[in-house]
Amino acid sequence: MIEISTLLVLVPIFGAILIWSLKKDKLSIFIAIASVVLVLVIAFVDYINLDPLVKGFQFQASYKWIPSWNVNISFGLDHLNSPFVLLTAFITLISILLSVKTVKKNVSSYMAMFLLFEATVLGFFLSTNFLVFFFFYEAMLIPAVLLIHRWGGKNSYSASMKFLIYTFGFSIFLFISIIAVYVYAGGFDFDKLYSLKLSYQAKYLLFLGFFLAFAVKIPVVPLHGWLRDAYYESPMPVTIFLSAVLGKMGIYGLLRVTPAFSDILISAGPWILFLCILSFVYASFLALSERDIKAMFAYMSLSHVGIITAGAFTGNIYGFQGSILQSINHGILAAALFYIADLLNRHTASFDGEKFGALSKRTPAMVFFTFACILAMGGFPGLNYFNGELMLLSGIFANNTIMGFFAIFGVALGVVYLAWFFYRVFLRKPGGSMSEEVKDLKGIDFLIFIVFFFIFIYLGLNPKFIIEALEPLVSVAGGKG
Repeated sequence: MIEISTLLVLVPIFGAILIWSLKKDKLSIFIAIASVVLVLVIAFVDYINLDPLVKGFQFQASYKWIPSWNVNISFGLDHLNSPFVLLTAFITLISILLSVKTVKKNVSSYMAMFLLFEATVLGFFLSTNFLVFFFFYEAMLIPAVLLIHRWGGKNSYSASMKFLIYTFGFSIFLFISIIAVYVYAGGFDFDKLYSLKLSYQAKYLLFLGFFLAFAVKIPVVPLHGWLRDAYYESPMPVTIFLSAVLGKMGIYGLLRVTPAFSDILISAGPWILFLCILSFVYASFLALSERDIKAMFAYMSLSHVGIITAGAFTGNIYGFQGSILQSINHGILAAALFYIADLLNRHTASFDGEKFGALSKRTPAMVFFTFACILAMGGFPGLNYFNGELMLLSGIFANNTIMGFFAIFGVALGVVYLAWFFYRVFLRKPGGSMSEEVKDLKGIDFLIFIVFFFIFIYLGLNPKFIIEALEPLVSVAGGKG
């Protein structure tokens, strides 16, 4: 019998194979939607049925792979990876629904490729040993690069190659680190890393390898050279997936391995914390200087993952849990804001913020939901981003007061550029040349934003839905509350 954790990976793979076999565009859309809905249902049921008292993996499945090395293909859910699995399933559904409206060429190939993209990312999150973890970490590059290149903009080839060179090039550090774990600990299981006995210098190098591999995927400045082009040239559903999910692969990887390096973080942690806060503030200035809406949101995403990554290196439970909670909140809000950018672009073929304006009366539904997104991203109490931001700032202040003040400055910058965007596009009069072409939310777009809005409020009022199950990770975080 196939375990439910395996089904999360197999369902989109079978969906992709079925689409490729039939090669009918309308049928491929139905199969893709059915596949991702089924994955979301399974992920949600698994999530709410996790036993909060069990610290290890649940719903485990293991299949022999390389018997001579005692290596199995193994999947499972625990309190660390389950929120990321649920986020991936939800964002994939949003991306597929948006794809139905925006992708017009080679639809069946696109849908199959996107399902493979989801399957490889889910395989990464669900892996319970480092070899499978690395396999899916690399495998996701194939559908990602093809989606950017074949369905992207006029500079999609260079954007996809830059993305490939950065992420594939730095993965050598992850490969070396994983081989070191196997050689010195005698296995690929995650637990082998936590019990590894090495000299301080060797352990420092091992930590550096993991950090570099994951930091480029997030990305953290100065390893962000691929981000703007990849986000901008990708079709919007792929951009949403890259921003909301792909960067979380790096954050999840760091959260998975950093507990093994609590002694290293005493010396390296402050420097990495500084780098993350620098990334947060620097990208905020980049967003503030952009007039292109899609590029601005790309830098917004880069900025926020900086402070989310910082939480993993605070050495206390506030930062650790805040990093997980805010990863989910950021993924949802980034998806919503990029979706709004697509709505503005859909009938105008422009992302130039200077060409819009005075939309507040023409598109009341879009104005309402955009304002809700901006309030949430700005940390308005009662909406989802407030709780994670408070936990992250608490964790950073507990670690370093000066870095805490810089983080607050970055938060303030975020409010400024989002408010400036809202004023230019929706409130400024007279309206720009493109405003007459913009259509208000209706149909499936309206329903999607109803769901977004419900999630903003629900997670704002009930953050325990994410963080309650994280209580068993207090000891793992390497710090006390």
